Amino acid sequence: MEAHDPEREPPTPPDSSAVAAKEEEICALREEVGQLKQAVRSHATVDQAIGALAAISNIRPEQAWDVLTEVSQHTNLKLRLVAEQVVEWTCDGELSEEVRRALQESLARQEQCDPPQDS
Repeated sequence: MEAHDPEREPPTPPDSSAVAAKEEEICALREEVGQLKQAVRSHATVDQAIGALAAISNIRPEQAWDVLTEVSQHTNLKLRLVAEQVVEWTCDGELSEEVRRALQESLARQEQCDPPQDS
């Protein structure tokens, strides 16, 4: 008579509720990864818009951030969308009239930086 060898027994199939839970977890993780990728892209676009506004308008980056948030609030557009328009504007010169007006108004309220001093 052969001895009982637990390693030779066929594996028991996983519980269907456990499989469903794992599939749900994988789906949630994929969604989270997608959201994180979008957040990284949006963050980069906002940073580019801040840099463009600061350089073009001779204001500090903190002021450029304030300008973007003001424009977003006054136009009822998401900050990311305003930033995308500003970045595109630096390339093609086109900006929606609504954003252009809000941008001009907000920039007019900003105090410009002192020009750099030659050494």
